[in-house]
Amino acid sequence: MEELKKSLTDVSVMVSTKMDEFQQRLLAAQERSPSLEQTPLTREFEAFKSSVLFCLKNLQGQMEILFKVQEEQEMRSRRKCLLLHGINETKDENPGTIANMLSVLLKCPNISEASFSRCHRMGIRRDGKPRPVLIKLREHCDKDKIWLAKTELKGTGITLSEFLTKTRHNLFMAARRRFGVSKCWTRNGHIFVIDANGERRRVNSIKDVDAAPASTPPSTTDTKAASPNLKSRNRKITKN
Repeated sequence: MEELKKSLTDVSVMVSTKMDEFQQRLLAAQERSPSLEQTPLTREFEAFKSSVLFCLKNLQGQMEILFKVQEEQEMRSRRKCLLLHGINETKDENPGTIANMLSVLLKCPNISEASFSRCHRMGIRRDGKPRPVLIKLREHCDKDKIWLAKTELKGTGITLSEFLTKTRHNLFMAARRRFGVSKCWTRNGHIFVIDANGERRRVNSIKDVDAAPASTPPSTTDTKAASPNLKSRNRKITKN
């Protein structure tokens, strides 16, 4: 969908550029021969240009709508998913060990292997760094229990994040750079910030981020965050 959106944007830019070039040539010809100013060709070109640009604008608007719908559906499919970061990889790890660890660290005794419908590492291992663990809960209430108890992980070196789409992940990173890590968070895939006036805002686009007053200068350093577009060819450690 993103590639299709980019292709349409590229076509729009190309057509607009060519139209402008042709119009400049036509204006130059009119300056040399003023009688050309009211010719049918001039009027037809203006009408054709307006029609083409109007159609392209409509197509871009429809593409934006389709993109948002597709992105919402993708995020909805991840509503029971969470990512665990900072867990060392071992040969004997399995969903049971992950569940037991979470149960102890988060003080959630009801969380067990049976609570998971999926549990596996994400991405390709590089530089000896542990890959994030994707867990998908069977029940949304269990996901909420784990998410609300994530403060218990403070000081353990383990962090928890939602499994955002690439678009929302990039938006979240932009918000953190503008407002600071401590003033940005996600909830059920939605991104919230606290602006310079102390107002809580939900941001849905880069325009929303740029429009909100920020008290924190842009930062080039972000804390670790999971990449949401890792491929499914990962080493699984669970039963389907």
